[in-house]
Amino acid sequence: MGNTKKRRDIEIYENYWKFTAAHLDITGTKFNNCLNVIVTFIDKNKSELEENAKYANDFSESELYKTLQHKIVVTSGFKGKDASLSARKVINQFVKIGFVYPLLIGYHPLVKKFLLETNREKKEIIFSKIFYEASSLASDVTLDNRDLKHVNFLLKTLDKNGSLNKNDIMALMVTDISNYKMGYLTREQLDMQYQYARANEFNERKYNQIAHLIGYLKRFVDVKYDKNEGRFWFANDPQIADKNFDEKFVRDGVKHRIYKEELKEESKMIYGEPVCYLDKKPYRSLIASHIKPCIDCLKEHREDQAYDVNNGLLLSPTVDSYFDKKEISFSDNGEVLIGPNVADAVRVEFQKYK
Repeated sequence: MGNTKKRRDIEIYENYWKFTAAHLDITGTKFNNCLNVIVTFIDKNKSELEENAKYANDFSESELYKTLQHKIVVTSGFKGKDASLSARKVINQFVKIGFVYPLLIGYHPLVKKFLLETNREKKEIIFSKIFYEASSLASDVTLDNRDLKHVNFLLKTLDKNGSLNKNDIMALMVTDISNYKMGYLTREQLDMQYQYARANEFNERKYNQIAHLIGYLKRFVDVKYDKNEGRFWFANDPQIADKNFDEKFVRDGVKHRIYKEELKEESKMIYGEPVCYLDKKPYRSLIASHIKPCIDCLKEHREDQAYDVNNGLLLSPTVDSYFDKKEISFSDNGEVLIGPNVADAVRVEFQKYK
């Protein structure tokens, strides 16, 4: 009777967050090699994979899928009778984190950029974008549930609550996110879901899945983790300040953090450290300024522009105050364009720079 009850409990949790990572190091060689094999395989067999996708019920037994499994076995060096099982786990991992689409019908547009990037920090930024936008832990190779974006839900919950601990992660992992239209859990809801997880001994039965999800969250840009407390929080880098924002238009706090991190990395690559793009000075505080105003992008429902690093400049608060009011701008070759309302003393100062 005891064994029967245990099996039934495990079956209940099949409906919730399932995540087991075969390769935890997202910037490591094995992760990159396996992803490259999958992407190359999809490119070479695109038409046939799309045709196979019409018969999803038979996909798990298709020769194409078995061929890919063999390639992953060889690439990962898996041995023994469970080698194919391990290969399927690898492929499913890339589907769940949003890099590869279910039924192998394609992959995220940023995947090839991720594969080609050699800078560790930039690789983590690209990973964070894909993981936040596209991760669906209810999907796998044969099951397409991409409308359920679990990591998006988790990180919005972190954004709204300030920090999350291991108990909160468990609470989220037993939550059917389709029941929460706000897209996140409040502190009260987290506490309620944790009691549910605790009552069903979720931690004892799913400790590997909890650990693997936590391992991936540690690699998300601007997220800090205290191992002793088991607590996550957003760093909110004080060097890159936020401007006042019209909250009538909802800004995605997580995407905005990634945007600021990208600007910081861009500046480090070009100038060696985060600096004002005009005078090249590393001020204590810099503004992640928008060329096309963020508010205009959001009014037009153009999130792609609102969080695009190519629509951004790092500026000192003083320079940004003029740029934001359209009293200065920049030509295509970087020269400062100065309006008539800028005082002569300021004009002389700005004209020194490019």
